[in-house]
Amino acid sequence: MTSRAPTNAEAQRGMDHGNDPFLALARALTILSEQDGLRSFSLPYPREAQLALDRVILHCLNHGWTPPKSLPELLSWCTRRSVGDAEFGVSPALVSQGARWIHPIGMMPTRTCLELAPLGRPGRVEQDALNSLSALEHRCGSAGRFSRCRQFLARHPLVTHQDRFGRRWEAMTWNKVRELYEPVPEALLDRRMLTVCGTCGLPARAPSGERESGPDTWCEGEDCPPGVRFRLLREPGQCLILRRSLRAFLVAPARTEQAAMDELARIGGGHQLLADSGLGAYRITGSGLRTCLMQVYDRRQPSFLGGRVSEAFSSATDPALVVVPRRAVDQDGYRDAFETALSNECRGRVTLTTPDDLERHLRVQDPPPTQKVEGADA
Repeated sequence: MTSRAPTNAEAQRGMDHGNDPFLALARALTILSEQDGLRSFSLPYPREAQLALDRVILHCLNHGWTPPKSLPELLSWCTRRSVGDAEFGVSPALVSQGARWIHPIGMMPTRTCLELAPLGRPGRVEQDALNSLSALEHRCGSAGRFSRCRQFLARHPLVTHQDRFGRRWEAMTWNKVRELYEPVPEALLDRRMLTVCGTCGLPARAPSGERESGPDTWCEGEDCPPGVRFRLLREPGQCLILRRSLRAFLVAPARTEQAAMDELARIGGGHQLLADSGLGAYRITGSGLRTCLMQVYDRRQPSFLGGRVSEAFSSATDPALVVVPRRAVDQDGYRDAFETALSNECRGRVTLTTPDDLERHLRVQDPPPTQKVEGADA
């Protein structure tokens, strides 16, 4: 009798949030990429990297598998093997098939790697984004000012010297957000130049000298269309880049959020950014529309998104729309994995949707006319 793979719900119940080797590995890869990059690194290894190696080795030995012999071999595994491979300790029910830890061309942690966390709780990188936005909201002092700063960050993952001297430069906003930017890390450079995606504006890499996005190139957003010309910055020392956490969790979903706002404007919906709402949740109102909450995400792994949404909306009483890109819900199993990961409190109250489907969920439908039964009193 063959054993079946665990279901999504069974996998969640079986997670050991403190000792899962994949959680230690995800943390170690992000720390290594921030310090030295994953293309080259030197001794001594960070404590987190050694801990991750030890946990993967122990996990393999406990199951009778050959473990990695060193940290470089473990990193080689991470570029070639799926996140769901048994040696990493992640249940295949929780991650999409074929997801990698490290992008083999970009040689940076993938968005899947950055999303992995104890279910329902933010990982290290997402928590940094939450802390950064919370501090920014406090500095702004008003909802309007914070909303403008948040929009600025989403539109400007990279700021050049020329930008800061342009006619439309938002100097007052820049003064509020300046500390969230940093010099471009060496790990993102290739031949001392920075390649930038022509679609999302995030760092990219074309190791063979391609000038357009394609199958042999890498973009930090991971989902941009092929055939779009790269932007090449030959003086990256004159640039400042938004910190990685905000690029991953604020800039990545920005185009989907803008599409949702455009659709709300088309159907006459109003929106208000809620205070202390983490990455940004809105209250939606409008004539003929249902009042509800809305938050936009762009996540690779629906099970982990479902856990985060359950935590984010655990105390809310209004219905909530979770808006994701159309390409996400069109993936086989994405919606099912998301809904399975929702808590009991959120099921039936939280709806996964896309910008182009907002009207269907928001528009109040007139009740069907009552049929008069023949012979009944008027």
